[in-house]
Amino acid sequence: MKILIVAACALVVGIALGIVFSAATIRHLRRRVKELREIIKEGLPPERPETMKRFVWACVINGFAWVWCSYILAALDKVQIAEELSKVALAEIIVPVAVYAFKSGVENLSKNNRWPDRGDTPEAEPEDTDPPGMG
Repeated sequence: MKILIVAACALVVGIALGIVFSAATIRHLRRRVKELREIIKEGLPPERPETMKRFVWACVINGFAWVWCSYILAALDKVQIAEELSKVALAEIIVPVAVYAFKSGVENLSKNNRWPDRGDTPEAEPEDTDPPGMG
């Protein structure tokens, strides 16, 4: 009886999450299609999301699914399996996000700093203080 209650609760939660995420996904995709159509009208190539972002999101979603599965296993009195699964799932969530954050920070430093080997960039040149044609 307890198993049926847990299974029914998991089914209801799964259906609710599916409805919420599918509605949000559809709205996001419609907005993205409009943006891409405008970009194509202007003759610009569309921007693609970074592969690393896709990888991180896949790992995070997979990790959250594992955590939910560990809760179901714990409710079914499979405590040791649930504990091990939770440890692995948290590592699955935290490590990719931490690596991505570190990589992103290093990229931002690299893009926004004037390194000695890069030389002067066009942004570093001082602007002319006199208006055009005045001097």
